[in-house]
Amino acid sequence: MEPVTDDLKSENRNIGRIMVVLDALAKGGSMGLRLTDVVERTQMGKTTVHRLLAGLLANGLVEQDEDSSRFFIGLKMLALGAAVKERFGFVRMAEPALERICQTTHDTTYLVGRVQDDVVCLDCHEGYYPIKVLTLNVGDRRPLGIGAGSMAILAALPDEEVERVLLTQTQARTPFPFDELQLREMIAATRRNGYAYNNIHLFRNMEQVTGMAGIGVAIRRRDGLPVAALHITSITSRMDPPRRDSIVAILQEEARQLESLLEPVLDDISRSPRNRALRPVA
Repeated sequence: MEPVTDDLKSENRNIGRIMVVLDALAKGGSMGLRLTDVVERTQMGKTTVHRLLAGLLANGLVEQDEDSSRFFIGLKMLALGAAVKERFGFVRMAEPALERICQTTHDTTYLVGRVQDDVVCLDCHEGYYPIKVLTLNVGDRRPLGIGAGSMAILAALPDEEVERVLLTQTQARTPFPFDELQLREMIAATRRNGYAYNNIHLFRNMEQVTGMAGIGVAIRRRDGLPVAALHITSITSRMDPPRRDSIVAILQEEARQLESLLEPVLDDISRSPRNRALRPVA
């Protein structure tokens, strides 16, 4: 291995800063972020953030809305994301399950996967029901516990891991209207019911927007640790009992089938709790 030079250290530092900015924008989702928001979330200087955003804009990785001046992940990232998706056998092999759920329920279905202490939306099949609830885009990243699929994963973790996540993700959860007490109550309900349910709008100051809900069921490795989840969203009336029971049964059955089908892939996922991510397979 070649010695690490000062130039290489500088390049690695710049790449690291770029990734911090992209992670912040990804978590900003469809709302986007102002320059001041990016500065606050990255804890970098305004001049540095402005320079990095300018470079990302020039290369199509970031876009800026002229009216609001907010920054968003660029469309070029979709192409890159599509290329990455093709490398992951897990995502490719799970697509038929998402399509079956979508065909049966007519509601939008997501596959989310755990990446360290976050979840990332890996795939989405839009439902056929005329009123759609689209809460995630492929590539969106959120802290563990935020959203039904994410909560299903968090609740399936061992107690000590849950405690660590709740402690370390406090800052990352600030854009979302869930305090620790609410999350603990949701964890208990998820464990008790065998599925996660959420009918609270995911973004702060938008809690008054009602009428939508999500249900999530964890996908586990052979040792019981969760690595992903199936997540379905719709208007609240379509998620109420007794229909909810049918949806949960469908998600649980598909999750069990996926666990059996993908057992070699799931077992290949990193054993380290803090670095558990979906690895590419041959």
